[in-house]
Amino acid sequence: MKLKNKVALVTGAGIGIGEAIALELAKEGADTAVNYHTSEKGALDVVSKIKENGGNALPIRADITDEAQVKDMIEETIDKLGALDILVNNAGIIERTTLEDLDVEEWDRVMNVNLRGPFLCTIYAGKHMIRKGGGNIINISSIAALNPDIYMGAYSVSKAALNMFTEVTAVEWAEYNIRVNAVCPGPVETDMIRKAFNTPELLEARLNAIPNHRMSQPEDIAKVVSFLASDDSSNITGEHIVVDGASARSMYFLINQLSK
Repeated sequence: MKLKNKVALVTGAGIGIGEAIALELAKEGADTAVNYHTSEKGALDVVSKIKENGGNALPIRADITDEAQVKDMIEETIDKLGALDILVNNAGIIERTTLEDLDVEEWDRVMNVNLRGPFLCTIYAGKHMIRKGGGNIINISSIAALNPDIYMGAYSVSKAALNMFTEVTAVEWAEYNIRVNAVCPGPVETDMIRKAFNTPELLEARLNAIPNHRMSQPEDIAKVVSFLASDDSSNITGEHIVVDGASARSMYFLINQLSK
């Protein structure tokens, strides 16, 4: 088990990609804090699965956009699991809106969850990692950071900013033996992709625009996160790892315009 004796915290781990990441890190030996905000049942199910398989897990409810709650979450993880070696900033939201109809509240909501949240978690986890002499941070970004995802402007911008935050943190904290990377999934078969492409026609068009004609499963992303969290990637930092069946190499971002 390549993460034995490590402690991981995964945000938004009650559903979808976050659930798969928490289960994969635990399978590789990490004690795992399972963060959730609204998906309590899912988080408790994840914790139960981990414990049934002989692992150690802790559910923690926290709103990652609230500084006090993030600080408490980091402290609870360290107090109850003994350390914090791996942070996975997974929690995120998506809104499908044309720019002219995008209101300020919607913009702020996306930016708060997708950017402010990872910032807060990184800063408070990072202070601990600096003191202990190292750590590992993985941000779940998107290929929407690499191309303008039409009608999802707030989402695209938030993920592009998250990629740059990944690079800046990696460069500044390399001296502290902290590695920071991002994973950029293409479409993953979750409720989020069904929200982003919210008609059967759009969803089919999105699938057809993937060169290998299949969406990723949450487990595909989880295995890349596990690799980045382990010593197998010991000299990889400041990178954006794309997992998308070559989707970013296609012109997928035109789908929304061509499907009007």
